[in-house]
Amino acid sequence: MKRAHGFSLIEAMIAIAILGILLAAILQPLGGLFRMSSSSRDLLERTTQAQQVVERVMREWQDPSKFDQACLDLGTNPLPSNVTVRSRPLDLQAQPLAGYADVASCPQPPSPAALRRLTVVVSGGDGPDAEIVVDVVKP
Repeated sequence: MKRAHGFSLIEAMIAIAILGILLAAILQPLGGLFRMSSSSRDLLERTTQAQQVVERVMREWQDPSKFDQACLDLGTNPLPSNVTVRSRPLDLQAQPLAGYADVASCPQPPSPAALRRLTVVVSGGDGPDAEIVVDVVKP
């Protein structure tokens, strides 16, 4: 009697089960990579927003009176609700002259300083906050 060539039903089912286990082992880490990619993209967007706010502040602080007052023109262009901007006056050796204060609308009482440490924080939903700290020289 001649034996038929091919797979039996049991052999085919075992092969499918092994293939399923291998696919699950391979695809599970890929899901984590996609979640990590989404988190990185969100952090990049928050960091870009923080950089734009820093550039706006530095542009407005080209006016020495706004630099001395540590203020922004928030009436026509308010900051987004997830953005915090704080300023700290520094001396020429970058030593603090006072504590941090929120950057507010103009006019504010002037507090002259040679430098200001600007901290911009953009908070995010689930991910980490983006924070940029720069020292700005008086114009």
